[in-house]
Amino acid sequence: MSLSSEKSTITAMERRVGFGVLLGLAAIAFGIYTVQFRFNPAVTARQTLPEAAVAQSEFSLADLAPNGVAPFSPPERFDPDTLSDKINGKAELYFSAGFVALTARRFALADDPSLWFEIFVYDMGTARNAFSVFSMQRRGDLEAGGPTVFSYATPNGLFLAHGRYYLELVGAKASDKLMAAAGNMATAFVARVGGDTAEITEMAVFPEKGLVGDSRSLVAADAFGIDGFDQVFTAQYLNDGGGFSAYVARRDSDEAARVMAATIRDFYLEYGGTPLDGPDGLSVIDILDTIEVIFHQGRYVIGVHEAPDKDTALALAGQIRQRLQEADDDGN
Repeated sequence: MSLSSEKSTITAMERRVGFGVLLGLAAIAFGIYTVQFRFNPAVTARQTLPEAAVAQSEFSLADLAPNGVAPFSPPERFDPDTLSDKINGKAELYFSAGFVALTARRFALADDPSLWFEIFVYDMGTARNAFSVFSMQRRGDLEAGGPTVFSYATPNGLFLAHGRYYLELVGAKASDKLMAAAGNMATAFVARVGGDTAEITEMAVFPEKGLVGDSRSLVAADAFGIDGFDQVFTAQYLNDGGGFSAYVARRDSDEAARVMAATIRDFYLEYGGTPLDGPDGLSVIDILDTIEVIFHQGRYVIGVHEAPDKDTALALAGQIRQRLQEADDDGN
């Protein structure tokens, strides 16, 4: 018998090793995806603006300039076909989150034109999309601050999400005076747009106990390396010094949620996960010495990812399930 005709048998150990490699590659790919699109707030200025047509928007950014601040460049507007002209190398992040248009303009202090900032107003179509970009762009260890719940500041920048918009106000240099002016302009923008930041059901279902501050985010596509698992809200938790996460994702229907939950379960089982006993309707899987819990409730997919033990995972999953029921947003 020739070697080519022999049937190869894949052992359980080979499956576990293969899944470990896959997880490593997925983590690297996800890290590259999120990091490569993040603007580093330590950078004091972007490239010189090209000449562009006057922006077309619901209102003029110049109308929002506080006293002592004047336009320093013509307004610009970019659509999906031209966004890369402005933020070359970073556009894909915005496209994946539903980008509609970008309006940008520079403003300077009237008494010192060397102190200027540029405001970037990204119209993302929906509040969910705006929050997704805000959360994916956010860097660690940053100071909270700004006119909305979803905002943070750096020595030379202010970043926030409000309604369907994601804003960046980036200064030419670190300056308290300049950032105060930028903050006033951001506040004026929020007041002009009106309304509140999105009341997103998924944001409210993560329990506070053990939650890592400012860790909630919205992954636009292929969360955890799983094809088709998009629009996934995640949050990081700590337990006895160890880190793990929870996630919630709304689907179009109860059936779509059931199918997605089964897809996630099968993903882990295919790569060596071991099913464990658990409450009815919940899939509990031991893989690489961590615990995955996956289930669906109404049109939501809920999970706990890489928990240190079964009890911890089930406790958090139960709390999220209860909160979703209380929210009464088709969570049943």
